[in-house]
Formats: sequence, structure tokens, C-alpha cells
Amino acid sequence: MVKAKKILHSFRYEGDAEGAKLARPVFFRSFMLAENVQSELHSHPFIQFHYAREGSLYISVENNSYIIPACYGLWIPAFMPHQVQTASEVMLENLDIDPDYYAATGFKAELKLVTVSDFARSFIHHATQTIPEFYDADGKEGRLVSTLIDVLNDLPAAGFAMTWPTAPALLEMCQTISESPDLPHLMEEWAERIGMSPRTFSRHFIKETGITFSNWKQRHRLLHSIILLRQSRSVTEIALMLGYGSTSAYTYAFRQLFGVSPSRYEAAPPPPNAILYD
Repeated sequence: MVKAKKILHSFRYEGDAEGAKLARPVFFRSFMLAENVQSELHSHPFIQFHYAREGSLYISVENNSYIIPACYGLWIPAFMPHQVQTASEVMLENLDIDPDYYAATGFKAELKLVTVSDFARSFIHHATQTIPEFYDADGKEGRLVSTLIDVLNDLPAAGFAMTWPTAPALLEMCQTISESPDLPHLMEEWAERIGMSPRTFSRHFIKETGITFSNWKQRHRLLHSIILLRQSRSVTEIALMLGYGSTSAYTYAFRQLFGVSPSRYEAAPPPPNAILYD
């Protein structure tokens, strides 16, 4: 992740106290966040659908880091600690959902990143702009909210999660890599710095993250490139910033993961089950 400063806005409000109830089954929040700001680790007594209408977010949950550009949303179950960091100026349009209300819909609350369709984007924006905090849960507004929840639950999963190691030495290493993605970060060099043989290092890294070291580095660089694309940087500039030998090498790797070239990414969102292979 990029470095960020702490901010006073903790992504909480007075209804976050344990045992507190939302005024209605769903509460809509819409607000702007500056670039490169970060929340403290926190949780809520309600289910949350985190969505950036504009800009890009990183959200860390457990030992997973999710990159959330515009057009993607993250379901976070109640009482699950998480940390939010902005990669650009962000317009948030969040939904806070009462767990009992959500359970009654027949869906199970789970941590899941989803691709937000154009229809869902418009529906979320309409709701955050027009549905009052004390809406009539049994009237027209309540029916609209119920339909929106159904729409969000039907959104396809997206493969943008990054699993981070929990072992202190490996975690510190990955944080360093995250802050300097343009450098080669050779496995042999890191294994020596940590005090392991390359073979032991590789085995431990796979055990911690589920993927190889080279796969993790590649995936991290490509996911970070999405943020840069959304900042209207050129493909050539991004390739150089992330340490690729050429624009074609970056384009090939991007297409392998997302199924489309960087230049077509905005017009053609990646498939929901995109996987990067060694």
C-alpha cells in the first residue's frame, strides 16, 4: 500500500456502539475523503457495503488486503475489524445494514468483493441521494431499499483480494515491496535478508499466502496499476513506475490477470474469477 497519514475521521458514528440499533434497517452514508488518508482499525455492529462512487480504496480485513476501484464494492460482516485507506480522493456511498434484517432476506453475511454493475451504481447513488435516514420501512422507500439489497446480493464476486503474510519478517518484507513496486525484489536477496534458504523461504511464503513469491509480487503490481489507470496515467508511464521492462510486458501481464488490456480496462471490466498463473 501507499503510505498514508492518520485522520480524525474514523469511519464511525454514534450508532456504532455495541448493541446500538440503526434507525431503520438500512442507513445510507455519502461523503468525500481526501487522498492518502487512513482510518484506524475499527468495526461496526452492522453489516456494511463499502463502495466508492469515485476514486479508489484499499481495505485491509484480517490478513487480506482488498483494492477497490470505482465499480467495485466490498461486503463486510458486522463486528469484523477493518482499516480503510484512500489511494485518491474518494466519494464514498456506503450502506449500513441491520444484521437481523439482512438475515431475514435469506442471504448470509460474508466478506466478499463484488463487481458493481452500471444499474447497481445508479441505484446506489439514487438511494444515497433520496432515501432519508427515517424512511418508511413499510412503504415505497422500504420496498426500494429491499430491492436494492437484492440487487447488491446478486452482484458477481471479483478476484481482487491480496492475502498478506502474518509472520512479522514476511509481513515487513511485503510492506517494503508494496512501497517500492518498481524494484526487482529478488527472492534470493530477501531470503538472505530474512535468514532463510531460498527453498525454506519459498515454502513459508506459500504457506502464509497460498501463492508463490513471484506470483504475489506480480499480482500486487497489477492490482496497484488499476489505481494508476484510474488516475488517468498512461500505460507507458505505469509500466515504468512498476518496474516492467517494456509497455508490452506490462500489457501482457495485465491481460493474463484481467482478460483485457490496460487501455480497454475502463470499457471492459475484468471477469469475476480472474486468476494470475505462474
